[in-house]
Amino acid sequence: DDSGAPLVRNCSCRGSSGFAHLSCIIEYAGNTTRQIIHRGVPTVGKDSVTEVRNFATGYGDAFFKCPNCKQDYQGDLKGGITKAFLSFNQTVFPDQNLHKSLQMGKATNRLRQLDAASNADRIEGEELVSKLLASIEELKQSGVPLFDMIEANVYVHCAGFYGGMSSDEGLKKAKSFYQKARDKYVIMGGKADKYMTMGRKFDLDMREINIKIGQIESRLRGSIGRQDKAAEIKLYRDKYDCCVEDGNDVRTVNAGIKLANVLYNAYRTIETEQLLDKMVTTSHRLHGPDHRCTVNAMSILKRVKERCVSLECEEGWFEALQYENDGEKCVLRVKGPIKEPRVTEEEQTFKVDSAQVRPCLKGTPVELFGLKRADHLNGMIGDARDYCDSTDRFVVHLEDKGWKPVKVKPANLRVVFELPDLKILD
Repeated sequence: DDSGAPLVRNCSCRGSSGFAHLSCIIEYAGNTTRQIIHRGVPTVGKDSVTEVRNFATGYGDAFFKCPNCKQDYQGDLKGGITKAFLSFNQTVFPDQNLHKSLQMGKATNRLRQLDAASNADRIEGEELVSKLLASIEELKQSGVPLFDMIEANVYVHCAGFYGGMSSDEGLKKAKSFYQKARDKYVIMGGKADKYMTMGRKFDLDMREINIKIGQIESRLRGSIGRQDKAAEIKLYRDKYDCCVEDGNDVRTVNAGIKLANVLYNAYRTIETEQLLDKMVTTSHRLHGPDHRCTVNAMSILKRVKERCVSLECEEGWFEALQYENDGEKCVLRVKGPIKEPRVTEEEQTFKVDSAQVRPCLKGTPVELFGLKRADHLNGMIGDARDYCDSTDRFVVHLEDKGWKPVKVKPANLRVVFELPDLKILD
């Protein structure tokens, strides 16, 4: 490449390997894929469903997987390659029906990368949605294998795109697409001979669609509220476990990060921090410190490790940093409007009597101490998730799941800054 364009790398390669010009990556991928096509492409309606499915699964790997580390490209690099892949298909693919179904799969991936809050992305996304819906109509009678699944996948990604708009109009469109996807899953449930091999993934996708519809309905009512957090946590824990069974790849780390976000929103900070610690370690080992997954996991972990507290006689929130003088004093950093990017060394810090510090109700990790009647609980840690006004006690969910939540006075709680070596989530 003599254009002077910069070298790019957004995969899991380390050191000096993996860098290339985008144009060179696209040229290599195109040549490799042409060789695959030259060896023979299965034809819809003529070759077996298995042959077509296997080809469709691996087709395009040269575009989307680094030939060195064998991991998926990420971020802006993936976006640029996706556009090149869609253009490539339009010029070289011989089987138009299978070509269109493959195009739909990659177009939905492109749709997932777009931010509907951005005007440029929204325009591109709506154009993609129109093309995808038109392709569905063209292919409905074509006999493309597993077309119900392709159609459902398109609806799910269209729903995700419109859900990102946050407006009522966008949310209503998102709900409509999720309902269409759910209808397709109901139809697929009656075709067990075709879809039985999907097994667990089929069930997980259906559960996720139902949860998404419920969340959108709450947002349209203006009641964000606490939806069924237990069902949501169970779903994303199952999705993470399913990915772990397939290996510790990028998909597994992303599934772990998604589960961590759900846990954090349910005020399960201790479990969130444990899981993110594991995701950072895993991604750093497999993909390197600069990989998008590693950077993302580290960024979220940093936010989760912030200990948010309030003071007994002051309004507002503060970040607790550490205890001093054998726990008599607590060092705080002023919270409130924070400039981004954050320059913490320029933010004001001060000390207060530790007795004034009260944990935030959003899962601040705390340790129980100084209890008289229930001294067997002293030293236990848990998340402060609720508060009882009538008794002036915090409701603490203990890390040891064998215990029920306990109500504890503020004077018997202290913030936990560094978690001990607890059982790591597998």
